[in-house]
Amino acid sequence: MAGLTAAPEVLPGIPFARGLQEAAGAGFLLYCAIAVALLTAKFWFVLRNSGEHS
Repeated sequence: MAGLTAAPEVLPGIPFARGLQEAAGAGFLLYCAIAVALLTAKFWFVLRNSGEHS
């Protein structure tokens, strides 16, 4: 049990895992931003063309 209380900086791979977690968070935010932009563009085109019935 004493080994589990070691500081995270001492454990190997923790800085690498932190970097992966930060990259994943940034990627998720980018994904959400792109999804919101595409949905906004879609709704804008639907509203813009709603008056033109073909």
